[in-house]
Order: sequence, then C-alpha cells, then structure tokens
Amino acid sequence: MDPLRALARPGWPSSYRRGARRVMQTALLATLFAAGVVSSAALASPAAGYADWLAERWPVERWPVERWRGDQRAPEGAGQASGIFEHVAASRPWRLCAVYPHLKDSYWLAVNFGMVEEARALGLGLQVLESAGYEHLERQRERVRACLADEGSDALLVGTVSYAGLNDLLAPEAARRPVLALVNDIDASAVQGKVGVPWYQLGWKIGRWLAERHPAGSAGADIAWLPGPQDAGWVDFIDRGFRDAIADSAVRIVAVRGGDTGRSIQRQLVEEVLDAHSRLDYLVGNAPMAEAAIAELRRRAREGEVGIVSSYVTPGVYSGLLRGRILVSVSDFPVLQGRMAVRQALRALEGMEIEPHVGPGVELVDAATLKRFPAHWMLPPAGFVPVYEVAPTRP
Repeated sequence: MDPLRALARPGWPSSYRRGARRVMQTALLATLFAAGVVSSAALASPAAGYADWLAERWPVERWPVERWRGDQRAPEGAGQASGIFEHVAASRPWRLCAVYPHLKDSYWLAVNFGMVEEARALGLGLQVLESAGYEHLERQRERVRACLADEGSDALLVGTVSYAGLNDLLAPEAARRPVLALVNDIDASAVQGKVGVPWYQLGWKIGRWLAERHPAGSAGADIAWLPGPQDAGWVDFIDRGFRDAIADSAVRIVAVRGGDTGRSIQRQLVEEVLDAHSRLDYLVGNAPMAEAAIAELRRRAREGEVGIVSSYVTPGVYSGLLRGRILVSVSDFPVLQGRMAVRQALRALEGMEIEPHVGPGVELVDAATLKRFPAHWMLPPAGFVPVYEVAPTRP
C-alpha cells in the first residue's frame, strides 16, 4: 500500500495523520524535485493539491515481493508471495522487539523507518536495540537476551551480525514466540522465518554487470573489491555471488579490503587502495565506500578515470547515481524490508501462516533505471532520525 494512502487509513489520530502526511509529501517531493520530476512550486507548497498529484501517480502500491530459497528465487511453481499484501488487523496491542547490527549508516536507518511506519500503521508496539557494529557479537547477544527477558515482548526480529552466533539463544525461544530474521541471513534452524533478500544476489548482479562489460577475451579490467566487514555473514554471501559472476570474464580483482561500514573507515580503505594502485578501473563494494570514493576521486582529480560500483543503495548512492558519479548499484529496497518484517511478525502473532523466506525483488539500477522505482521504497525521508520505541495504539 502506498504510504500516503496508508497514512489516511480510518482510525488514525487526525493530528498525527495530517502531520505524517505533510512530512511524507515533502520528503517525496524533495526527491522528485532533485530528480527533475516536479517543479519548485510543488516543493514550496506540497499541501496545495499535490497530495492528489502524488496519489494519481502512485495509486495503491503492490510491492515487488519474492519468495526466496537459498541464494535464488524460489522455483516458478512456488509462485510470487502474495499473502503479505493481505490486510491483517491486530487483535491486541502486540509488542515487537527488534535488534539491529547498528544504526550508523543510512541502510539500517531505512530499515528502521520502514519498521516504524508499519508498526504505527498497524497499531503495534516496537522497541529497537542496536549492537554498535558487526564486530560486536557479544553485545548483540546481550541485546537479544534483553528482548527475550522482557515478558512484554511478543515477537523478536533480529538483524544478526553472525550467521550462527545466536543459535543457542534463538532456537529454544522459537517455540514460545515468533522469532524472525531481519535483513541479514541466519541459520534457518534458529528462526521461524526470514524477511530479506539473498545477499548473494546483490554481489552476483554487480559482478554480472562488470562481466558483461568486460567478457573473456576482451581487454582486462582491474578492480578493487571492498565488500564490507570481514566477519559479517552478509559479506560472505555478497563476496561469493560477486566472484561467481566474474569467474569467466576479463575482470581482475587486484586489491581486496575489508572493514566496518562506518564512513571514516571506508574512506581510509579507499585511500589505501588508491595509494597502492595508480592504475585502477573500478572501485567496487559497499555503499559507504562508494560514497567516500566520490569525494576521494575528486580530490585526486581521478574522476572519470576510476568507475564506482555500489552493492546497495543509500541516499548518498542514490544521489551519486542521479549525478552520474556512481555507475551502477543494486537495490534490495530496505524500507520495504522493514515494513514486510513487521507485517510478517503480525501474521505470526495472529496465528497465520508465514513465508519461510520472503523479501523484495533485487534490482540493478543506474541513472536511467533508478526512476522506475519509488524512492520511498529505498530511502527514509530527509532528516529522519532513528526511532527506538513506538507505543502500541490498538486496544
């Protein structure tokens, strides 16, 4: 459902509805203005008839939902997951507890925005805890224990920092309350369901794009590969997909760097690679790396000499794509992942069947194709700050 329409759902407090509609309209119009789609007059007065303008162009949405199995889409016979679109009313003021790896980059901020908006729309409570980074497994275990110890928490959603590092905590709990994996992949034996996409696909799609540009037998392309934190499970999947995709091509990995996705660390890694390799065709890897690379290549007067490829979309990557500073990226629609996770949790709490692994589709995007997809599927509004608690509103 389109967020603007969802905000008008009967039963919402009118003051919140009006305020939230204004925030969402302004954020969407600002994005569209930056993309050259709407005029400055629309941006200056989003309430003056432009809600209707937006509603005409974005009627009730159908999200790009896929069933996933392992690294791939589920077989065709399984069909597209549609139950997540069905309206489910909360029978009581359920409370969800979510544990994130961190909230220090815009990807998880987008997930947070999606979860918060959907929890508010459905009248659910939401508590968010974060683990300070992918290197802090023990801290995440503490956060998970806190959720499990809270008798007021009805379901647990975990964006894990480790594929199997939470198994002993989660597996026994799954029989007592819904436990769902959020975004990052996890051992299926420890959860009742997963909401996210196979990160293998993100690596494979950018690798395939490079391989098609530089097929076997053509002039080689030297790249630096900066996928993300060395010990994060999701990086292993992206790395495997990327290497599989370029295996029979003329693409050569001449440098590999791993590190936390904090912007300062990624900038340092970009500097190291550029210092060590005077001849480089592409910088390829995580979104904070791509954002940092734009400024660093400009500082070194190497724009146009080294291409930038990002494995996922953030506001900085989105802007870089539109301006031609980043060649291509992949979107797994993190806002939608957050919304879907809340919906799946509610379905589980209401005793309904849930998908073993469901999430958005995965789309390769560049400056030309980016506009095919609503920005509010990928990005939080400008100025959005993390929300750590939402009070339930259902009786």
